[in-house]
Amino acid sequence: MISLDEAHKIFLNSHSSSEILKAHDIPIANIDKLNEKIRTSLEKSLNEVELTREDVLALTDISLDEVSLLMCVSNFLRDKYKGNLISFSKNFFIPLTQLCRDNCSYCTFKYEPGEGELLFSPEKVLEAAKKSTELGCTEMLFVSGDKPELVYDVYRKELNKMGYDSTSDYMIAMSEICLDEGIFPHSNLGIAKPEELKRFKESNPSMGLMLESISERLMDPGEAHYRCPDKYPRARIKTISDAGKLNIPWTSGILIGIGENWEERVDSIFELKRISDEFGHIQEIIIQNFSPKPGIKMEGSPVPTDLDMIKTVAIAKILMGKDVNIQVPPNLNAKTYTLHIFSGVNDLGGVSPLTIDYVNPESPWPQLDIMKKNIFEFGFTLRERLPVYPEYLDKRFLTDNIYNKALQFVDETGYVKES
Repeated sequence: MISLDEAHKIFLNSHSSSEILKAHDIPIANIDKLNEKIRTSLEKSLNEVELTREDVLALTDISLDEVSLLMCVSNFLRDKYKGNLISFSKNFFIPLTQLCRDNCSYCTFKYEPGEGELLFSPEKVLEAAKKSTELGCTEMLFVSGDKPELVYDVYRKELNKMGYDSTSDYMIAMSEICLDEGIFPHSNLGIAKPEELKRFKESNPSMGLMLESISERLMDPGEAHYRCPDKYPRARIKTISDAGKLNIPWTSGILIGIGENWEERVDSIFELKRISDEFGHIQEIIIQNFSPKPGIKMEGSPVPTDLDMIKTVAIAKILMGKDVNIQVPPNLNAKTYTLHIFSGVNDLGGVSPLTIDYVNPESPWPQLDIMKKNIFEFGFTLRERLPVYPEYLDKRFLTDNIYNKALQFVDETGYVKES
């Protein structure tokens, strides 16, 4: 057993921890003034005693003056299981189609026919695969809008002309091209059927679908997911669970700042924990902060504060346990990703040396050498991983073909070989 007082002293005695608190104007908490309910939740978290929903909701009441205590707990757990290693993947980002049948209030990814290309052509995919391998990328990140073929005749006809019935069929075919070229696809299709997931597994070592939020309230008129049939939480939970039944390494997460309250945020993480505990396939959880952009319906909505992010990241680390990696996108947190490492983050996601983040085009990726320097200055080591984490480089999760290909890229640690 370790006491909260002891863990906080260890945290504060680290030069790097003290420096990060000072850099972000986070005061050192006075443990003697802490509410008893919060203290009990922190002590349980620190010693990995299972938390109730009430325990976790108590942690959401932590103020800025107290948050260094929460950080010391989540940092202790990150350090215990992940050490000083922070990972990332080097990817090429392909928006296979930016047409979408949903109408999310926070989206700038979607466009209508005539505003851009209907899809990323097979010729361009092949060219990208060749170029990305030349640049040393190991991940081809495929993203698409949700089922645009159901609402856009012009798009469906274009797919049919090429011999495909759906975006799913097309993404699978493009994944196969990339795997043949020596780069691993990581597909984010949206809602998928079990039979589609089975086919994806033949070419994708990992896949992803954000839960975003478990709140059905956000589907109501005026809310972020109104008129978004693919954002129904139950449908997303089913896809993530179906992937678990198929042992597909999975990336999921929540989107914060889209109108959800703290109870909904906590319930979303609890649901991801439930799925992870049942199937063991969720390799990482992304805590993605809403980023307002000109022209969207939520343009004037408040952004999550640093305190919101610290608490959400820390709660995710505490709840998801030792096996699940916690990530924040560094391009959406360019000034604070080192702060979030001290809140429980051990991964910085996909970083592209060439393409933009088409979902958040206003937020450029940090340069890798700068990111590595920043990480090193705070006492951490940055290592590149494949889209599938080292813990999932196993034939339980990967086909023989993908497993054998993956082994050619990694060293004995499971991370990408360093030159």
